[in-house]
Amino acid sequence: MEQKTMTEQTGKQKKYVDAFAKQRSNGVASWRRLIAYFIDWYIATLLAGIPIIFITSIVLQTTEVSNDLVALPKTWGIVAGILAIIVYIGYYVIMQTKVYDGQTLGKKVMNIRVVQDDGSSLNVSTILKREVIGVMLIEGYIANSSGYFHQIIEIMTGFKFEGIFTYMFYLISIASVLLGVFSAKRKMIHDYIAKTKEIPLQDRYDSTF
Repeated sequence: MEQKTMTEQTGKQKKYVDAFAKQRSNGVASWRRLIAYFIDWYIATLLAGIPIIFITSIVLQTTEVSNDLVALPKTWGIVAGILAIIVYIGYYVIMQTKVYDGQTLGKKVMNIRVVQDDGSSLNVSTILKREVIGVMLIEGYIANSSGYFHQIIEIMTGFKFEGIFTYMFYLISIASVLLGVFSAKRKMIHDYIAKTKEIPLQDRYDSTF
């Protein structure tokens, strides 16, 4: 009887481990990734707003909170935008390399980790490919860093990312989200560019396979 019980427990453990291994190979559940994204988006946006608010309060003598870089004098608008991008991207770099291993605060809460395709830890260059090239420049819609970049271009050249460009970035972002939700590997465009993937860590959420 005791041996039978141990055999059943071993069978359940093996089934659990196999399910977890399958989940890791298929990527992170969409709802977990979405919650982590909103947490990080909110934190990064708050931090990136600090240099903009600081410069705006000094130059325009106002405490009004605004992300409108165009309202600032040309030089100050460019400086504020560059600092905001550095802080925004810096959040992802520092959190995933210095504070945690492949995790931001949002991913820590949701027990998600970002690794390279071969399973190794992220490095700075990989994060920059992911966040700058993939998210900010190509997807161009799902992160505030893109908005700061577009405003800098407008200040420097007078060119506005409106009309067809807005739709183009919107469609690319939608396509990226759909890939992350419905593709077998659940990788978004920035994951393919940086050769990264998000994996679930074994925790209390694993019972929801």
